[in-house]
Amino acid sequence: MKIAIIGATGGTGRKVMERALALGHEVVAVARRPEVISPIERLSTRQGDVFDASSIAKAIAGTDVVISCIGPSSNFSPGAEKKGLLNIRAARNVMAANFSPGTVMSEGIPNMLAACERAGVKRLVMQSGINLTDGKELSAVNRWAVGIMRRIFWKAIEDKSIAEHAVIGSDLEWVIVRASALKYAGETLKYRAGPSARIAPLQALSYADCADCLVRAATSEPSWIREIVNVGR
Repeated sequence: MKIAIIGATGGTGRKVMERALALGHEVVAVARRPEVISPIERLSTRQGDVFDASSIAKAIAGTDVVISCIGPSSNFSPGAEKKGLLNIRAARNVMAANFSPGTVMSEGIPNMLAACERAGVKRLVMQSGINLTDGKELSAVNRWAVGIMRRIFWKAIEDKSIAEHAVIGSDLEWVIVRASALKYAGETLKYRAGPSARIAPLQALSYADCADCLVRAATSEPSWIREIVNVGR
């Protein structure tokens, strides 16, 4: 399958590239600065800006499915993951980004949907967050935790909520993947995922395992089409 990854230079996006390639797929990495991605076998890079639907339509032309890993910028540095100081710094950066998320989701996702229609791409997988849930499927403690996080990060919740509603209202074969807190750690492939999966929102999942779930949603889980999937531990 030929997979377009939008937001390919972020923490999850890079892991999605790695996982999709490891599974034998052809990957098109879409980014505003594609030159920072080193092309390898079965990986090509294309320039695209989610605030410009026409550029995204050109970037995803000829692909089978789009995986969106966009979100508020957390200043991810491609080389930092190898330095072993990531998780505290990453958590701080992600928190800061969620306090001031901008409109990358609420504007970017509708542009992506328009680009899919223009390019003839029928399936889109959107990475979202577990804090968008109403908590009915979670334990009482975890429901309380989500409620607190929703109050703290209300700006980011609002931005992602607009994006999710746009996806749900589209005619695409969509999947929304709501991930728990994320961390830099090795791939385990041991996680819970599925519609209304009962996960622990604050028990961090590795970016690599989240990436595996996103690739599954794009390629091998037909029962997830037009479903909201939770992923975590």
